[in-house]
Amino acid sequence: MSDAPAPSPVALVLSGGGARGAYEVGVIRYIRERLPINAHFDLITGTSVGAINGAYLAATCDRPRAQGRMLQRVWSQLTIDSVYGFGWRQVRDLPRVLFGRRLPKTPHGSRVGGLVDSSALERLVREKIPWKRLTENLASGRLGAFAVTATEVATGISTVFVHTAKRRLHPWPEGANEVVVQTPITAAHTLASAAIPALFAAVKVGDQFYVDGALRQNTPLRPALRLGAQRMLVIGLRHHETPQERRNRQRREVESLFPNVFFLLGKLLNSLMLDPVESDVERIEQTNRVLEAGIAEFGPDFPKRLSEAVGRKQPWHPVEMLVIQPSEDLGRIAWEVARDTNLRSYDGLIPAMIRRSVEADERVEGGESDLASYVLFDPEFIHRMIELGYADAAKYHDRLLHLFRSEGGSSDPAE
Repeated sequence: MSDAPAPSPVALVLSGGGARGAYEVGVIRYIRERLPINAHFDLITGTSVGAINGAYLAATCDRPRAQGRMLQRVWSQLTIDSVYGFGWRQVRDLPRVLFGRRLPKTPHGSRVGGLVDSSALERLVREKIPWKRLTENLASGRLGAFAVTATEVATGISTVFVHTAKRRLHPWPEGANEVVVQTPITAAHTLASAAIPALFAAVKVGDQFYVDGALRQNTPLRPALRLGAQRMLVIGLRHHETPQERRNRQRREVESLFPNVFFLLGKLLNSLMLDPVESDVERIEQTNRVLEAGIAEFGPDFPKRLSEAVGRKQPWHPVEMLVIQPSEDLGRIAWEVARDTNLRSYDGLIPAMIRRSVEADERVEGGESDLASYVLFDPEFIHRMIELGYADAAKYHDRLLHLFRSEGGSSDPAE
């Protein structure tokens, strides 16, 4: 019998960001197709579109080698019309949405409000994700836990829904702005996590209504840590600007003189929904440095002793983390695609918003459209996001191998 310690749990952390989520597909496809090892995830956490991608990965983790191409196939079938709708019901309800009057509920009372009809997205999530297999994968131990975050409308509190085969979670230190609910995760929880306020209807889960989890926790690192992750792959959806890129962007914004409402809406979405991963990563790295110094000075039981001294129920432990983020500005790519795409072939509010955003920015050199990067479910934009994710993951090939180093050198033949 081997006395080797069990491999430390690996978590996949998926950020939110609407159509930007296709970038995550590219990273996953590279891992599944190009790594010569079994890259196994013990835990998956996701927010917004990351919750949708995460649910699909959790439900298909019994076929790891096929995951990348299967998820890409689903995304490649998306169009603006297949995600959004804006018909006569939305026209009728528009004043109620804008001026806060009471909205009619859906026939089942599960969704309220929203500028666009999200029934097509709801059908896609319910039909394309094999929910029964997700439960089976958790029950069999193929996956340790799956968690999604949503924001409770009544309180603004971040709610973490956790699905695990364990009867009870380890003690979870809830804060004033975060609660955890252990429950089987369904399509409703996932749709709630992805319900962009005002744009999509709030989703009723139990007795409460929820909207996009990105408002409070766009990159769900804390749930992964509290579920016991000791190694994490974090896929962010925000380009990390260099100082020169930041200066160029600020110059373009000044040159636009009077930004139009769609430009401002894109910036608002950025500020609300794309939390800077770097600050969370820095906090984890600082903790790692403290623990490593303490272990070197006081011995290997230092993390346990420190945790006991401060009354922490879960001992601290060093966390190895790899963050993959877009190497290019996704707003810029969205602007280029929207400029060259015949969006007039699409009807409805969303295509009109994208057209106005792009037209207003055409006179500025090096245009961008943050708004379009969230809502442009166009085949060309999706293709470019997937290819960028694939190319960026390739740059981290050796670090990915190191992250999964203790998973063994053989490939998983499951298809």
